[in-house]
Amino acid sequence: MKKVVLYRIAAGLLFTTALSLPAYSQGQGSPTDLSGEWRRLTNHEDAHERGPGPDPGEYWGLPLNDAERMRADAYNGEVLSTNLYLQCRPHPTGYQQLGPDQMRIEKEIDTINRQLIAYRILFQRTPGDRMIWLDGRDRPSEKAAHSWEGYSLGKWDGDTLTIETTHLKESFIRRNGVQGSFRRTVTEHVSLDEPYLTWVLIVNDPDYLTEPLIRSVTFVRAPNLQIPVYPCSPQQEEYRPEDVGKYRVPFYLTGQNPYLTEVAFKYKTPLVGVRGGAESMYPEFVAKTKSEAAPAQQYTLKPTYNDDSTRLAERIANQPIPTPTYDKVEALHVKGNIFMLAGAGANIALSVGGDGVVMVDAGAAPASDKVLSAIKDVARLPKPATVSNSASPYADAWQSTHSQAPPVIRMIIDTSAATDHVGGNGNIAGSPIFHPIGVEGGDQAASEVILSHENVQQALIAAKVPVRAQPTNTYFSERYRLHRYFNNEGVEIQYMPHAISDGDSVVWFRGSDVLATGDIFNADMYPPIDVDHGGSIQGLIDALEKLADLCFPEYMGQGGTLVVPGHGWISDGSEVGYYRDMMIVVRDRIQDMIDRKMTLAQVKAAKPTMDYDPLFGRQPGSTGKFVEAVYRSLTETKGK
Repeated sequence: MKKVVLYRIAAGLLFTTALSLPAYSQGQGSPTDLSGEWRRLTNHEDAHERGPGPDPGEYWGLPLNDAERMRADAYNGEVLSTNLYLQCRPHPTGYQQLGPDQMRIEKEIDTINRQLIAYRILFQRTPGDRMIWLDGRDRPSEKAAHSWEGYSLGKWDGDTLTIETTHLKESFIRRNGVQGSFRRTVTEHVSLDEPYLTWVLIVNDPDYLTEPLIRSVTFVRAPNLQIPVYPCSPQQEEYRPEDVGKYRVPFYLTGQNPYLTEVAFKYKTPLVGVRGGAESMYPEFVAKTKSEAAPAQQYTLKPTYNDDSTRLAERIANQPIPTPTYDKVEALHVKGNIFMLAGAGANIALSVGGDGVVMVDAGAAPASDKVLSAIKDVARLPKPATVSNSASPYADAWQSTHSQAPPVIRMIIDTSAATDHVGGNGNIAGSPIFHPIGVEGGDQAASEVILSHENVQQALIAAKVPVRAQPTNTYFSERYRLHRYFNNEGVEIQYMPHAISDGDSVVWFRGSDVLATGDIFNADMYPPIDVDHGGSIQGLIDALEKLADLCFPEYMGQGGTLVVPGHGWISDGSEVGYYRDMMIVVRDRIQDMIDRKMTLAQVKAAKPTMDYDPLFGRQPGSTGKFVEAVYRSLTETKGK
């Protein structure tokens, strides 16, 4: 009898405890189990996204603006046979479930408490696993690297999983040239009604879409499904004798794409519907199209672009440039020994290890105190797995502590003479933690202290920069290698003639496989080409081609060689490739206008960069300066 009573008491306590607990707590489980293999149930209204993909100019149902429309109108599918970075470009988040692909969802379990902390999603045409983190972690810095999958955080709303994704690379929204910008975000709602899984995708793009783009797809469980490998190896697929030794970007100049009316003619539908826009998403739009006639034949459309996105550069051209505050100088680990300091004006690359710190650029002068503080913080981080066999007196002390690198700065390498890159030279060189190798008790001239191309030194002398802030050592050849291994790797500086100026350098950390590019590559702004000091659009394109050749992607155009840009976030070869292609497109557009005897004022009025302005032209006046620099470098002898 006592046993029965005890059992009843225990059962009652368990029941009471169960009532006091929430039905679901984030990180402790899941109201539904989404894991398993899945295949799409059927193709329906968005079947044109499957298989070979949509036709050229097929934009119906997309709330795109004119900047997006102009960019898609220029798209030529031949680019996929020549662009080594984009041939294997995977389906990005926001599109993955729509493409011709199957899916596996796995649970990631905390090995200590065995709670669900993430879902791992695998598609065939993706470079790796997409992680949906459910453990309440913070989103990374806005300067962190972008990827095809982005960074996804999930939470349960009842039995629906809601996913918010940021940090996406520029990629497609539809596979016919309709691009999604690197500022877009994706919200997903995933609901399970066994054996069916409904996946709603909502893309918000402040650069290219006027409204959220909402699409959905239904999956069904497929327990015996296997996700095959995707051994895509990008190679040059087209041989043109006239292009040997050159890189080309197939695209259509404005008004020269012969395929933009193909869909309207084929389906006997008015062109106004095919051209897309937010109104084409709604049923009421059908009535409007009834008053329009379908094209009687296919012809080459001469489009006009006049919505609000076409006036972006004009609206902000004369706005005051915000005064930098430098309130947030943050350090992000890039790879190997290399860190990036963001928020100090231009980005600063740091090599940190047993030999101390090498800086690539010093940032703006007002940011120096925060830069020095950030360097001390980085030096206190746990040491990397591989340490230097250096003869430096600091190296042994650092290795013996097993916890931190010596907080001493050994040298500064200047990539250019731009104030936001070299303004902090004097403050850093005068700080207590600046200890160049070979200087104390030795000959400063025998050591690389502040190093640059000789043209940068001449520019800073001409600008009457204080002697302490000027380079102490220069080089003039195609490349310069530091006189010793530093932090267990070779450091090579490559000269990029007539790019932004006549003195640009790129620094290659060969062991870490990281490039610091200065303003030759900026992740989120147009390049500040200085024609008066030897810069040119062709020199910049040549430099970007060299950078693209140096980048070796890990898989599917992503990862591998990482890049610290002059401005923006940690990048890789695919972003360098996009940037290079943009420069080629803009150069060819403006050259075509020059060939047609258009003046600089007429070229600016024609808006040759309109489709890229939402991405790279958000700094006041930057678009006009960029267009003028390209025009001048194509028409003037100096800087060519």
